[in-house]
Amino acid sequence: MQRLFWLLLICCLLAPASSLAAEEATPAFRTDGGDEKLPWFQLKPGEFPPLGSAHYIGGELIALDHVNRTGILRPDRTDAQRRGDWDLPHAFTMLPYGSLRYHGAPAELKDIPLGTHLHGYFYLEEPKAKAPKAKPPANAPRLSLEAPFNRCLRLEDDFSYCQRLERNWKIEAIDRELGVLTLLGITAGQADAKPTLIQIVPSSRVWKGNGLGTLADLAVGQTMTTNLTVCTLKGPGRCKEIWLDQTSRDLATGQQLEVHRQFQREHGLPGMIEEVDNPNSIVTVHLYAGFDPKLIEAFAPNDSVTAAVAEDNLRTWDQINDRKSGPLVAVERVEPRFAGQSGYRVKFKPGLLLEGFRPQRVIRIWPSAWKVDDLPREERLYN
Repeated sequence: MQRLFWLLLICCLLAPASSLAAEEATPAFRTDGGDEKLPWFQLKPGEFPPLGSAHYIGGELIALDHVNRTGILRPDRTDAQRRGDWDLPHAFTMLPYGSLRYHGAPAELKDIPLGTHLHGYFYLEEPKAKAPKAKPPANAPRLSLEAPFNRCLRLEDDFSYCQRLERNWKIEAIDRELGVLTLLGITAGQADAKPTLIQIVPSSRVWKGNGLGTLADLAVGQTMTTNLTVCTLKGPGRCKEIWLDQTSRDLATGQQLEVHRQFQREHGLPGMIEEVDNPNSIVTVHLYAGFDPKLIEAFAPNDSVTAAVAEDNLRTWDQINDRKSGPLVAVERVEPRFAGQSGYRVKFKPGLLLEGFRPQRVIRIWPSAWKVDDLPREERLYN
């Protein structure tokens, strides 16, 4: 009896712990393909969201304001839409920690041409105070069914999306008269169940080796990568750009990588202040995801760091005059626990703690090797 008593006691003690572990393993929010009864995750000011909590929306970039990091997509048509809901505009704003990739490298919104098909991950708009129901004005614009998902965590072109998923297209057949490619999608070595028909037109740009090719260079059996446009509006889409080999893909990625590095050196790496040690005047910043990790090498030991206060759109007020510098205390590599985190934490000691150097605020930082230069007037908040 005594032995049975102890067994029952142990089971009672272990049961809550195992139940708690199960609850922690199961997300308490809805995910794509998950429990539709759960609510979507709602962002909290000054906090990074959980990994895997964003909602996928694909579409074509049809308008942008690169200075304020906003834009409009024409969403892909889906079975969830009625015919009258097709192609309605979907406005979005990049989150402070929101990132973009183009041609397989980090990018800014201005790097992505209009008409490029993108894969996006979004969160719901900020909750608004409940107001009495009112009939919308007759001239109110119609928006996408998923318009409430207007805060963007990540955007990437087809090139980057397929690269991340290890996906390529194998040319099965070419109908040059009709301008149609029959392609077999292959993801991580696994072929699709059936081929996909994609359009080609004379304006489709072909990259081969270290330069341009032509549509005549396409051949059955080749493995290609493509960026599409007018997806679902014109069947699965129309080839905007085609890369026929690894050399051409590497060239595109390398070029975009240098564009990104130049931008970051001029504008500074953005991040969120995690902690401010007021007695010792030490500021700890977690850098946002989406930058080339090689840039962190510029933060050398015994170096100095310059910082400028920024807003959620990552614009600084006047980085020439509104900045403070001080010694670099440490650069730490940590495991990213939330979406939007890079895993790089920088600690520095500015000569003066500015008003904006507060926890949960956005700043940009420069190592001493990067010149803090003036920006065009439209990019500054202080006009």
